[in-house]
Amino acid sequence: MPPSVWTISLPVVVIVHGNQEPQSWATITWDNAFADINRVPFHVPDKVSWNLLAEALNTKYRASTGRSMTQENMHFLCEKAFRANLQFPVSDDLTITWSQFCKEPLPDRTFTFWEWFYAAMKVTREHLRGPWNDGSIVGFIHKTKAEDYLLKCPRGTFLLRFSDSELGGITIAWVNESNDGQPQILHIQPFTAKDFATRSLSDRIRDFEDLYYLYPNKPKNEAFDRYTSPPVPSRNRNYIPSEVRAVLMGPSNNNNSTINSYPNTPSSYNHLQSPDASRDTPSSGYNLETDQVSHMPYQPLDALELENIDMFASSYN
Repeated sequence: MPPSVWTISLPVVVIVHGNQEPQSWATITWDNAFADINRVPFHVPDKVSWNLLAEALNTKYRASTGRSMTQENMHFLCEKAFRANLQFPVSDDLTITWSQFCKEPLPDRTFTFWEWFYAAMKVTREHLRGPWNDGSIVGFIHKTKAEDYLLKCPRGTFLLRFSDSELGGITIAWVNESNDGQPQILHIQPFTAKDFATRSLSDRIRDFEDLYYLYPNKPKNEAFDRYTSPPVPSRNRNYIPSEVRAVLMGPSNNNNSTINSYPNTPSSYNHLQSPDASRDTPSSGYNLETDQVSHMPYQPLDALELENIDMFASSYN
């Protein structure tokens, strides 16, 4: 009689809508990492060691994107998950619950730790794999720590970090100068997968002439030129070719620094709502599709502009 052979399948979760995908992967990740082989069906521990979870998250991130996270990255995740500043390295006795992992929203946010992590992993896999794999993206770092690093660097130095407030968003922080000549750190409104479907991160960095060096001192062309898109040839020799470009719009903070601006670029009225006040990157807001700028000085509209908006709103409704 042939021997009996059996194996355990990977966890399976059935969903009925795409918005259930992050939670389903949370269940699969937790189950696959911590379920005992001889367990009661569907029984998983409610609490596990953070260091074991960090190892599982790192394995998953590496499998999805191609490169592991650094120790600094994982310590940042630890502090984000526990909503606290913790000493490095953390003790093996530190445990995290299932609720902290994927049920309880982060402070002042509408999403959980896992949803935030999953969104960062997804945008990296789909749009940022090259720069992530060669180390050009720091990604998992506190905003304040990124500012501390950049304040020691010359003007135009920048780094890339995942936004704390925007799911799947990545922002550029860079050194500029204030009116008194002192260095100040500015943050570009986060880009998401929707933005990268229009123009890649590398192309946007090439467009921003205020960015010179990738932290700590690497010329940006050396870091990103290999990922930028080649010029698009004209499809018809009777027409002059054009291209979409990203620009930083808004008033400069000192007379010696000019943020690139194309005043003749037409604006769109597709998004008339005010900028999201919960963003963690309020300084130089920019949206490629709408040319919308956050935190601009208030300027009253003239009668013609008001009439145009009213006409657009009427036709839109």
